[in-house]
Amino acid sequence: MPSRVGLTNVPKTVDEFSDDWLRQHCRFVGWEIKELMRILETPSTIRVRGTGRVFTGEEGMLVMLRRLACLDTLHQMSATFERPASGLWELHNAMLDLVYPYAKQALHLEVLESDLRRLAKELHDEGCLIPTCCGFVDGTIFKIRRPTEGEDAAYNGWKRMHATKYQAVVLSNFIVADFDGPHPGSAADPNMLRRSNLVERLREIVDRLGTSASLYGDAAYPLSTVLYRPYRNETTAEQARFNEDMSTFRLAVEWVFGKLEQLWPFVGDKTRRAVLLRQTGKEDVIAALLTNFHTCLCGGVTTDYFGIAPPTLQEYERLVSTHTRADQDTSLQPASGHAQLVYDATQGH
Repeated sequence: MPSRVGLTNVPKTVDEFSDDWLRQHCRFVGWEIKELMRILETPSTIRVRGTGRVFTGEEGMLVMLRRLACLDTLHQMSATFERPASGLWELHNAMLDLVYPYAKQALHLEVLESDLRRLAKELHDEGCLIPTCCGFVDGTIFKIRRPTEGEDAAYNGWKRMHATKYQAVVLSNFIVADFDGPHPGSAADPNMLRRSNLVERLREIVDRLGTSASLYGDAAYPLSTVLYRPYRNETTAEQARFNEDMSTFRLAVEWVFGKLEQLWPFVGDKTRRAVLLRQTGKEDVIAALLTNFHTCLCGGVTTDYFGIAPPTLQEYERLVSTHTRADQDTSLQPASGHAQLVYDATQGH
C-alpha cells in the first residue's frame, strides 16, 4: 500500500470494480449490489449537513458493505475510495441511518408468517420430530470493549468478557426471521425471550392464521405451546433420542451465526466495538439483514442439509414490503423519489 493516499474525492461506482473484487471485499457482485440499492431505496445523493460533503448513494452502498466486510481502518479504506477517513466515516454513518429502519422492519417473525406452516411441514418431512417446528431460537453474543458506563450489565460471566447480545430466530430455510436487541451482555436467554415478547407474538400469529407453528430452543428456555426445548432430565430412551435428533436440527442457528460473522467480521471485532462511540447496534442489525440478502442470492450455509430452499431476493422483498410497519421511523428517508438524503454529521455517533 502506498505511504501517501491520493484523495481525488471522485465518487466510486460499482462498475469500476470487477465482480471478483466485489464478491471478495463487499460480498455481492455488481448486479446484486444494484438490486440491494433498489430494494433499500438508496438515494442518488447523500449530502452531509455540517461539513457540506456530497456523496452518491452508490458510493455509500459500496463503503458500507466494504466497512462491514473487512477489518481495515478507515485510513486503509481511503486507498480504495480515494476519500479522507473523516468523509468515509460520515458516509458510513449516513448509510446506517438509511438502511436501519428497513432492517428493523424486515427482521420480525411476522414478515414471514405466511411461510411458517409450509416450512414446518418441509422440516417434518426431513425428519424433525416436532411436526409444527419451523425454526430455532437462540442467543448470540458480540464482544465489546470495556464500557465506561454500565460495565456490570455488559459483563458476561459465562464468556468472561464484556458483550452485547441478540436473540435470533432462524427458520429452516436459513433466513434470520427475528433479530431482537441489543441486550446487555449479562442478559440471560429467558430474559431476552420475555423482553422480545416472542412467545406472545408467535401465539398471535398462530391464532390469526389458524395454523400451527412452533420454535425449538435450548434447555434454558421455558416450555410453552409454541416453544419446545430438550428434556432436561432424560429418563427414557425415547427422550434421549429426541434430544439427540433435535440437537442436529438446532445446529442451523449456529451455522447462521457463523455465517454472519464470517461475512461481516467488522461486527464481531472487539477492537472496533466501542459502545456509545459507534452505532454498533445498527451495524449488527444491518449485518443480519445483509446475511439474509446473501442467503437469498447465494444459498444458506448448507442449504441442502434440510433440502429447503430460501426465498429468492424478489420473494423476500415482497414479504417485507407487505408488512410495512405503521410506526416505522421515516425521519431520515429522502423525499420524492428518494433523490437525496441529508445527513446531519453534528448528531455524533
